[in-house]
Amino acid sequence: MAEDDERVEELGALEAIFPELKVDHDHFSATLELAVSPTEPLLVRFVPQKDSKFTYAKACLIGSAYIERDVALSHLPPLSLTVTLPEGYPANESAKVHLTTTQAWLPSRKLGDLESEANKLWEEYGHCQILYTYVDHLQQAAERGFDLDQSADGCLVLPATAEKDLVAFDVTTKLATFNAGTYDCGICLEPKKGVSCFEMRRWGHVFCLQCLQDFYNNAITEGDVAGMRCLDPACGKEAGNGRKRKRKSERTLHPRELLAMGIEEANVRRYVEMKRKKKLETDKNTVWCPRTWCQGPAKSANYPPIPSDLAAYVADEASGDESDTEAATGTQHMHSTAKDAAIVSADRLAVCEKCTLAFCRVCYRGWHGDFARCYPRDPNELSVEEKASYEYIRMNTSPCPTCSSPTQKTMGCNHMKCFQCNTHFCYLCGAWLDGDNPYIHFNKQGSPCFQRLWELEEGDEGQVPGDQRGFAGARGWEQLALEVAREADVREAEAAAEAAGDEAQEEDDDRAIEQAIDHMMAWNPPIVVAMAQIHLDGQQPQQEQPRAAQQRRRRNPFPARPPAGGVAQAVRRHERPNGAGNGARVCRRPAQAAVQDEDERQQAELQRFLQLAERDEEDGWDSDELDDDDGRFVIR
Repeated sequence: MAEDDERVEELGALEAIFPELKVDHDHFSATLELAVSPTEPLLVRFVPQKDSKFTYAKACLIGSAYIERDVALSHLPPLSLTVTLPEGYPANESAKVHLTTTQAWLPSRKLGDLESEANKLWEEYGHCQILYTYVDHLQQAAERGFDLDQSADGCLVLPATAEKDLVAFDVTTKLATFNAGTYDCGICLEPKKGVSCFEMRRWGHVFCLQCLQDFYNNAITEGDVAGMRCLDPACGKEAGNGRKRKRKSERTLHPRELLAMGIEEANVRRYVEMKRKKKLETDKNTVWCPRTWCQGPAKSANYPPIPSDLAAYVADEASGDESDTEAATGTQHMHSTAKDAAIVSADRLAVCEKCTLAFCRVCYRGWHGDFARCYPRDPNELSVEEKASYEYIRMNTSPCPTCSSPTQKTMGCNHMKCFQCNTHFCYLCGAWLDGDNPYIHFNKQGSPCFQRLWELEEGDEGQVPGDQRGFAGARGWEQLALEVAREADVREAEAAAEAAGDEAQEEDDDRAIEQAIDHMMAWNPPIVVAMAQIHLDGQQPQQEQPRAAQQRRRRNPFPARPPAGGVAQAVRRHERPNGAGNGARVCRRPAQAAVQDEDERQQAELQRFLQLAERDEEDGWDSDELDDDDGRFVIR
C-alpha cells in the first residue's frame, strides 16, 4: 500500500471526520452507520398483510376490510453504508457503494436510487474523490426523510408487522437523546440532567421528575382532575404554525405519561376513575341505574371499562383530552371494500355496570323486552330525597353556561370559574366572561350586573340578591317561571276556596229552608189535629187551665203529645151528625160495660192516628179499623 495512494488519503480523511468509521486498509473498504432522524417526523402507514402479495386490489377482489395505522416517527433505524475503493479509483473507476437498513424499513427501490447517486456525483465532479460528498448527500437525504412523503401514497407504507420494532426504536432513541442533555426545570428553574427530567410528549415542555411527582400526587389526592395537565402557563395557547388559539386548550394527561413519571399505579388508577366519572356525570346521555342503593351508570361504548393494564387505556377521542394513543402519535383509518349496512336501532335496553341490572332506559323499569310499549318516567314517582336534592340545586346554584353544571357560590365575588370545564361566567346572569379581563362585565354601564360584583358576598343559600333586579339569565328565567307557577297555584287555590264557599252557602240556604218549613209546620199543624185541638180547648173548663198553660198554647197550640181521651172525644163530637153533639149519646146496646170498652178502643185508635198525623204519616193509617163503631161515627 503506497503512501501516495489517493485511496489511503481519502479513507484517512474520512476517518478523521467520522470517528465511528470502520476502515479495512487491506481491502480499501469502510463501513459507516448514518443516523436517520428527519427534521419533520416521517409519517409511516402500517397496513396488515395476509401474505407477501397482499394489495389493495386484492382486498377489493375478495371483499375484505382492513385497518391502517398512521404513525409519525422521529427516529428510524440507521442506514448502513459500505464503500469499496477499486484500484483505478478515482481517476478511472468510481467507488463501489452498498446500502442496507436493519429491519428492512427502507424500500429496495429507494436504496437502489441512493446507490446510483454515487456514480452520478463521481461523473459530476470530474472523476475526483467523492466519498465525503456522497456521505453528506446521504445525511441531507435522511434529514428530508428520503423524500418519502412525496411519493404517490404521501407517506412510507410498511407492513403492520414492522410497527412494533420501529416504534420501540423511536422511543428508545428519543429517551437516550433526552437523557444525554441538560435542561432547566420549568417549575423550580434549576438545571437538571435529562435522566432526572421528563418531557411532555405533546408539547415538549420539560420539568424535573420531583416537581411533577409532587404536583400530580397532590392533585390526585385532592380530586383536581382539571389540574392533571401540562404545567407550562403558555401550553395550549398555540394551535401550530405560530397561530394562537381563540380559547386555551387544556388537555389532561394520559395515564401512560403519569406511569412514566414514576407515579404509583394506585394513584394513576384513581385519577383515571375520577376522570371517567366526571365525564359520565357531565354527559347528558348517561343513563343511571334506577336502584336507589346502586345509582351506577349503564354500560356505554363511549366510556369503556378501565382495563387492568393502564398503559392500554383508551381515552375518549371525541373529548380531545388525550394527546396520544400510542407512544408515538397514531391515527386509525378503517377501509372497507364491501358496502356496510348501518343499522341504527333505538335500543332501550340498558345494563348497569355495577349491579348488572337490566332495565329500560325509557321507563326505568326492569327489562320488559323490545315489543312492550312504555312511557317516560313520571316525575311524581321521584323519591323524597330526589325531590329535595333537585329543589336544593334549583334554589341554591347557578348553571354553567357551557356544560350546565350546577355551581354554588360559598363566598367572594360573582366572577365564577366552572370546576368542570373551566369556563369563566357571571354568577348572577350566567354570561360568559373573558378570562383575561372578567371584571369588565361588572364595570360596563348598561350591563344587567353593573356595579354588582360583590352581591351575595357571604355565599348563596337560596336568598335573593340585595339588588332589586335579582338574578338574570337561565337562573332568572327559572325563578320567573317559578313565580308565575306559584301565582297560578294561588289563584287556583282562591278559586277552589270560592267554589267551596258557594257550595257551603248553598248548603246553608237549604238548611234554612228546611228549618223554615219545620217552623211553619209547627205553626200550621195538619188540619185534622188543629181542629181537634181547637175543639178540645173549647170543651175543657177554664179553671183547669193555668195562666202559664194558656200562654204556652198561644205560642204553640199543638202540644207534643195531646191528651188521649179528650182529643179523641172532640174529634168524635165534630164528626157526629146534628143532634149527637154536646155530649149526647145514642145508646143502642143495653150493656153499659160494652159501650165503655168500645169507647176506649176508639180512643186508642184515634190516638194512633193523631201520632201518625204529627209525623205526616197518616197515609199509613187504615180507616177500616173504625168500621165497628155501630153507626155512631158519620163522615159527612
